[in-house]
Amino acid sequence: MTKPNEASALLQNRGVQYAIFWLVSFLFLVNYFTQGYDIGLIDIVYTLLFHISLVFAVSINSFYLLPNYLAHEKYYKYSILLSGLIIISMWLNIFTFQYLSDWIFPGYYFVSYYEWWELLEFLIIYVGLTSMLEFSKSWFREMQVRREMAELEQERVQTELKALRSQINPHFLFNSLNHIYALSVRQSVQTSKAVLQLSELLRYAIDHMDRDRVPLRKELEYVTQFIEWHKARIDHPERIAFTCAETPDKLQIAPLLLVVFVENCFKHGRLSRIDDRIIISVSLTDSTLKLITENSTDPDRELPNESTGLGLENVRRRLNLLYDERHHLDIQNTINRYRVSLTIELE
Repeated sequence: MTKPNEASALLQNRGVQYAIFWLVSFLFLVNYFTQGYDIGLIDIVYTLLFHISLVFAVSINSFYLLPNYLAHEKYYKYSILLSGLIIISMWLNIFTFQYLSDWIFPGYYFVSYYEWWELLEFLIIYVGLTSMLEFSKSWFREMQVRREMAELEQERVQTELKALRSQINPHFLFNSLNHIYALSVRQSVQTSKAVLQLSELLRYAIDHMDRDRVPLRKELEYVTQFIEWHKARIDHPERIAFTCAETPDKLQIAPLLLVVFVENCFKHGRLSRIDDRIIISVSLTDSTLKLITENSTDPDRELPNESTGLGLENVRRRLNLLYDERHHLDIQNTINRYRVSLTIELE
């Protein structure tokens, strides 16, 4: 017994498709040509002879003219060659019944019952019908290729996202351990508290980094804890201003996107002078989230490139993959200020 997949593959074979088409054509025309109620041998022979010109025209058009001329948009040449093909096929039909039939079937006497305009109608119908079948097959093949390409692209994006997410923990952990190491060297009483805070932050990262989306409320709670963790390690936490809007439970966001920009404030920002500030604000308008981070920088430093740092390059790529047309990222890097404005249209 033929399996369903094998049967489907068989039906997609071009030779099988044409064999089915000509079988249906023969059954239709033999009934159309039959004069009486019963189909006789002479009707079968006549139908076979009539198909010679039809098969000739359809084959030349389908296997030569369409792929070599029409498919390459050579419309003028295709029209001329198709017209010539139809004229030759009409002549072949007349030649078949006037000369060829006597040679193939000497015991029968056949004549062509149809005038040239009637033969023209037959040929136009058959050539037009098979051309449409070729176009439909090409369209389905193109749709299948596009579907396969979309699936491959989706797989590529998912693979890349997994690779990007896998970089988040090591990057964050490296920076955090440096801070705890500095506390331990100074034998600070804040060391144990910092370790506990770090464990809570890592717990969230480990539990959520492999998810496609997390509740926005949870993500902002994580950002808040992250800021508090950094405030605990500086001498003037009042120089850090953080405001965050209330968020509904229904909104979702990709995990660990916002914290990279917040982390850069503490990593590259300056808080040594009395007028130095780190300003972080999160606002929400309907489903549009806006994050603004701003920090003081050293005016004597060499200005870095906007995409400096693994974390920022990582989050840029994730934003492009996840929110391609639904986000806007603006980074302003001046002599003494570094400002980030990120807008995301959430789902």
